[in-house]
Amino acid sequence: MPEMIGDNVQIKLIRKYLKLKIVENNVLFRNHNQEKCHVYDIIKRTILQGESHSALVIGPRGSGKTTLINSVLYELSKEVDIASDAIVIKLNGLVHHDDKIALKSITAQMQLENAVGDRVFGTFAENLSFLLSCLQSGADRRCKSMVFVLEEFDMFCHSGRTQTLLYNLFDITHTKQAPMCVLGTTNRLDVMELLEKRVKSRFSHRHIFLFSNQDVEVDGREAPARSPLELYKELLVILLSMPACIGRRDVEETPRRRKAKGKTSVNIDELIQTDDSSNYTIPIEDLERCKVDIKQFRLDSAFIADWNTHIQALAATDSVVDSIEKFCYYINNEQIFRDILFQIVSHLSPNKPYIDATDVTATIDKTVAPEHRVKLLQSLSILELSLVIAMKHGMEIFDGQPMNFEMVLHRYTKFANANSSTQTVPRPVILKAFEHLQALEIILPVRNSDSIYNASDTTASRVQKEYKLYTLAVPIEDINEAVKNFKALPTEISHWYNNSVV
Repeated sequence: MPEMIGDNVQIKLIRKYLKLKIVENNVLFRNHNQEKCHVYDIIKRTILQGESHSALVIGPRGSGKTTLINSVLYELSKEVDIASDAIVIKLNGLVHHDDKIALKSITAQMQLENAVGDRVFGTFAENLSFLLSCLQSGADRRCKSMVFVLEEFDMFCHSGRTQTLLYNLFDITHTKQAPMCVLGTTNRLDVMELLEKRVKSRFSHRHIFLFSNQDVEVDGREAPARSPLELYKELLVILLSMPACIGRRDVEETPRRRKAKGKTSVNIDELIQTDDSSNYTIPIEDLERCKVDIKQFRLDSAFIADWNTHIQALAATDSVVDSIEKFCYYINNEQIFRDILFQIVSHLSPNKPYIDATDVTATIDKTVAPEHRVKLLQSLSILELSLVIAMKHGMEIFDGQPMNFEMVLHRYTKFANANSSTQTVPRPVILKAFEHLQALEIILPVRNSDSIYNASDTTASRVQKEYKLYTLAVPIEDINEAVKNFKALPTEISHWYNNSVV
């Protein structure tokens, strides 16, 4: 019995550690060494030499743009004291959509709220200049180095407003008023076309691209890119494996941190023995940010070795490999994969101490299947789903023959008139909903093979839009599943769908 209690504690500690590791460890960056060195060099020169730079990190969602910057800042923190030598300011285009909101966040991250007080400034530039002057110190009035990280950079370039924030930041880097590095991340390749002329003229036009399946460098030699399947299998092992002991990467202190604490040397006993794979551990900064005491993770080495062997075997299981391959086919986003692993780890318990292959396959299937079609149908409005149901019934009546808008409208109107609780919708609104179904490719125009012009013609090319013929592009099984699990679907529509067609 005592042994069972010990195992229970071990499982709870493993579950807590892995959840922290999956969610909080945002400095684990792999591949793209050349791009990483480029960003590292830019930020380091800004902090150490007082230079000013600007650059854009461009790549699809999930390619690791933010992780790249976080990993560079983490590695730099081991060499320089970023907390005292520089200020890192992070803004997001989805959150700081207004200049006033952005300025308020900049002031808070610079910790200058008291200096600003109730002062009133005429322009954004005046306010930003005042903030810079507050940071200047010493006989030469030098300013601290600043690193601006602009997430969702394209949202700051929205055409509906002036690009005052970008103009002022790039102007400072251009005129070298203060040592500043401005890094933007975006998934839009045409982002330069969104910039105003005055902003574009002050930008350095330095672009750093991150694309998946790029060739990588191994020991100074260029090696062919690894497949997404191999990368995600490796990531599964890294994120779900435990260190032999919560060790060196967690407790090792940088020279600056030891100096700040009055230490001149390191006690070897303080560096707990660990395995060679430092990717298995969480940086001490992440644990401190989460207010987690590292001493609570007293893990049995034999239990950890057994756990890691289990994870290695899990990653090699055929069903797990097939599921990961399916995930890579539909989605190539590391953050979504981390979310999947977080769900799996959350179900660990003393009664279920290990991860089964079925847990991985079921969670991945739930995420990427049913191929988004059911989720797409469930995201429709009640009116749009009603039109899909009306079209399904009509095609059943006419033995699968295509239907036009007027035919669908007739069936929907017949249902609406028979149910007093159904709200009357104007015809233009119904037509707009029908066109939205076409835009989502839930319904598709029918190819007209009898066209006198050419075989590639469709009836959509020469017929009034209300009379173009369409067919359903989603399987009936997906519609059944969507209606069955549609939580907000009115009862009369569900009853209408399930009734036999007359």
